[in-house]
Amino acid sequence: MMRLIRLLGVLLVAAALPLQAAADSTLLPWQPVQGRFVFTQLKQLQGLPVPLRSSGTIELTDNEMLWHTTAPVDSKLLITAAGVSQWQQQQFVAVAGSEFVGQLMLAVLQQDIDFITQQFNVQQSEQHCSLLRPVEAPLNQFFNQIKLCGETQLSSLTLQETNGNTTQITLQTETASQ
Repeated sequence: MMRLIRLLGVLLVAAALPLQAAADSTLLPWQPVQGRFVFTQLKQLQGLPVPLRSSGTIELTDNEMLWHTTAPVDSKLLITAAGVSQWQQQQFVAVAGSEFVGQLMLAVLQQDIDFITQQFNVQQSEQHCSLLRPVEAPLNQFFNQIKLCGETQLSSLTLQETNGNTTQITLQTETASQ
C-alpha cells in the first residue's frame, strides 16, 4: 500500500500537467496540453545529501498518459481510468489497487475541476505558481502540497510529502528541449 501511495505521488504530479481552472483561470492559468514532454525529476529523500535524479518522457492523450523513465533505469507506466499499469516482460501489467490513481489522473488530465476541488484546496502562491493542498485522507496523510509553476504552460512541479521528502519535476515540450 505504501508503494502505491508513493507511486500516486509521482503520478499525481505528472498528471497535473494540463490543469486549467474553469472557475478561476488565475489559480491554474495554463492552457490544456497534450503531446510529448521531456522531464527531469529530482527526489530529495530525508537523510540523503544528494537528490536522486531521473529523466525521460511523458506522452499525454485524452484518455491516457505514458510516463517513460529512460535514466537511470528504463521503466514505463501507463495511466488510464482502469488504473496504473507497469511495463513488464513486453506487456503492461496492472498494479493492483490503483483504480483511484487512474481516476484521479484522468480527472486532472480532463480538467475535471469539480473532482480536483473535492481532493484539493487550490490557491495562487506567487506569480505564475499555484498550490494544491490535499483536503482529506489518504492524500493529506502523505502530501503537504503540490506547487505548480509556469507562465503560459506548466514548466515545474514540486511535491512536498509529509515525511519531509521533496520531488521536483521540470518539464519541456519535446521540440523545445531538442
